[in-house]
Amino acid sequence: MEILLAIWEDHDLQADDNAVSFSQIRSRVAHDDPGNLRYHLNKLEGHFVRQRSERGGYALRVPAKKLIREVVAGAGVHDKHLPPTRVDQRCPFCEAPTVMSYREGVLFWACHECGGMTPGRDFAPFDPPGPLTAHSFAPAGLHEWSPERLWSASLVAGWRRLRSMFDGICPNCSSPVNSWFDSCPDHDPDRCDDCGLRFGTTAHFRCSACDRHLGCTPKQLALFHPAVVSFYDDHGISTRIRADAVDHAKRVYDLVLDHEVTVLDVEPISVAVTVSNDDETVRLTFDDSVRVVDVSR
Repeated sequence: MEILLAIWEDHDLQADDNAVSFSQIRSRVAHDDPGNLRYHLNKLEGHFVRQRSERGGYALRVPAKKLIREVVAGAGVHDKHLPPTRVDQRCPFCEAPTVMSYREGVLFWACHECGGMTPGRDFAPFDPPGPLTAHSFAPAGLHEWSPERLWSASLVAGWRRLRSMFDGICPNCSSPVNSWFDSCPDHDPDRCDDCGLRFGTTAHFRCSACDRHLGCTPKQLALFHPAVVSFYDDHGISTRIRADAVDHAKRVYDLVLDHEVTVLDVEPISVAVTVSNDDETVRLTFDDSVRVVDVSR
């Protein structure tokens, strides 16, 4: 790792020749024995490092760059912590004040009054109670955002990963994704003792290789379909959100909450999401594998 970091710190991605010389690497790595250093470089050659024999020096291969970027993004992951911090965003369910917090690589947005997205579950032993969203978030940029922009940044990051899973590719390892619906038959949206969730129908996505799992309300998935994007565009509403445009991110989030979900069939399950604006509607129908099979407007 020390060798890879030494090459990373001295290489220039914009240069035609971005190789780093042996002497440059040695000056950054605590090795008095050049033979020992060369031995370790040889071990890295192939998968992580390639030697530029025509000009001399060493360059990083793609797996090494990916590894180093993960190290840089996650630097100090166990040391980063954000205590519950109030943000200028009311709970969408009870209008109480909400807070952002960060722990163990996860950014939480929570309401401590109503139970958030999980009103039927007891989160007393956990921190924070009443989660509204929970997204993995690299700690490198944690303190680069104000609390409000941190909220919209978490929305962008979470929807980006969800979009990738919905499109069938894992954002973590690029493997295929399996998808399905769960629906609570006797759902109580205020406090459901059966499923414990705010919404009775959940779309699930699970990677076939690394087992990464995401669950969401189908309300969110409608926002990824071009028919819905164009529908909102016809009404002068952009569905694109940016981390630095907090007010617009709030508006789009509120639009998603207004989408209506209907279970059309149970076995196999079929789900419809209806989007409305100015007395006009567009409806998407999903099959049991969470694929859109019909669009009507």
